[in-house]
Amino acid sequence: MSSTVPLPPSAVPTAEATRAGGPRPEEPQDRTGVIAIWAVIGIGVLLLVTQGWGRWILSGEEFRAVDVTGPDVYADWRQVALRIVEALSVVEMSLLVYLVIVRPRLRLGHFTLDAKITIGLLIGSFTDGILNTQEYLFAWNQHSINLGSWASFIPLNDPEHQSRYAEALIWGIPQYTYYCITVAMIACAWIGRMRERDPSFSNVRAYATVFAAAFAFDFVLENVLIRVVEAYHYAKTPSELTLWAGSQYQFPLYESVLVASLGVAFTALKLSAIDHPKGLSFPERGVERLPERIRTPARWLAVIAFCFCCLFFIYHVPFQLFGLIGDSMADLPSYMTPND
Repeated sequence: MSSTVPLPPSAVPTAEATRAGGPRPEEPQDRTGVIAIWAVIGIGVLLLVTQGWGRWILSGEEFRAVDVTGPDVYADWRQVALRIVEALSVVEMSLLVYLVIVRPRLRLGHFTLDAKITIGLLIGSFTDGILNTQEYLFAWNQHSINLGSWASFIPLNDPEHQSRYAEALIWGIPQYTYYCITVAMIACAWIGRMRERDPSFSNVRAYATVFAAAFAFDFVLENVLIRVVEAYHYAKTPSELTLWAGSQYQFPLYESVLVASLGVAFTALKLSAIDHPKGLSFPERGVERLPERIRTPARWLAVIAFCFCCLFFIYHVPFQLFGLIGDSMADLPSYMTPND
C-alpha cells in the first residue's frame, strides 16, 4: 500500500495549461485583477483627452498661433537655436516611434510595452495644459511653433486666468518621451548589465542611481534651454527652492526632482515587466482573469492610464502646488508673456 499522498487536481499542471503558458504551481494566477481598475481609468483618460483636444481643435479662435507681442526683441541667433531644438525634437520622436513602435511590430507581430508607454506618454502630454490653468506659472516663448493652448478646455480651469499662450508643440510634447521612456530604456539596459555582473545588485541602489542621473540630465538640459535658447521660463516659484530667484532665468530645484522621479517611475514600470514570469507590468497584472477578447485593449488602457496618472500626480500636481504658493516672479521679456 503506497504512502504517497495524491496532489489535488488544481496543483497538477495539465498539458493544455503547459502548452498555453498557463499557471503552474510555482507561478500562481494573479487574483488581484488590478488591470480592471487601470483599464477603467484608461477609458476615463481617453474621454477626457478626446473632448479636450477635440474642442480645442474645433474652437477656431483658440486653435491658432499666438501673436508675437510687446517691444522686446528675440535675438536672431536664439531663434536659430530654437529651430534647431525643434528639428532635433522631430528627429528624436521619429527615431523613437520607429524603434519602439514600427520595428518591433514588423518583427514580432505585436506591440511591446515600450510602444504602449510611448503612446501613453503622447496621450498624457495633454496634462501639459494643466500648467497654467490657475495662474501663469510656466512661460512659453511666442516664437515657438505653436497653435495656442488647450488649457481653456480642461475641466476645473480658472476662467479668470485664461490667456492665450504659445504652448510649444514641436519640442514641448517630445519632452514627455525622452524624460520618461528614453530614460527608462537606458536605465533598464544599464540595470540589466549590473545584475549580470553582481546578482545581488539591489533595486534600491538602481533607482537611487537612476534618480541622480536623471536629475543631472534634467538640470543641465533645462538650463541650456532656458539660458541659451530661451525656449521657456519659470514665471512664479518659491524663492527658497529656486536658484537665481527673481531673474529671467530663475530655476526651481523641485523641477529636476519631479522630472527625475518620473524617470524612476517609468524605469520601475519597465522593470516590473522584465522581472515578471509572463512579462506583465504591474498595471497589466491579472489580465488572464479577463475574457480573451478584451485582454489586448485592457492592457493598452491600463498602461495609458498609468502614464497619465504618473504625469499628473508625480509632476503636475506638485508643480502647481509649489508654483501657486510662490513669491519669486521672473523678469520676463514680452515675448514670454501671454496674450490677454
